[in-house]
Amino acid sequence: MSTHVRTAVSRAREVIRMARILAIYRILLDGTLEEGEVLERMRGELEGRGFRLEGHEVNPIGFGIVSITVRVTAPEEDGITDEISNILEGMEGVSSVELDMVSRVG
Repeated sequence: MSTHVRTAVSRAREVIRMARILAIYRILLDGTLEEGEVLERMRGELEGRGFRLEGHEVNPIGFGIVSITVRVTAPEEDGITDEISNILEGMEGVSSVELDMVSRVG
């Protein structure tokens, strides 16, 4: 294989590794913690594992029940959305997690 071909293949692999996804999750809180505290813990947990919490919206449902919609970016890898879901589901204060959308962001 020529040097030019090896270089092109190497660059193509680098581009693939750099691709990221945006995943939007709807999270129902169980009411044991304030939404601000859940978000702070969520940010620390996700960013500690190489993901980024890009933004969020707090949605009061009623009777003290709150959901949070979060936007998370992550490397484009097999099983990455399941990994993020498992992290979120395992957090204190979270009742349920639903993946709403996934999109490639570059």
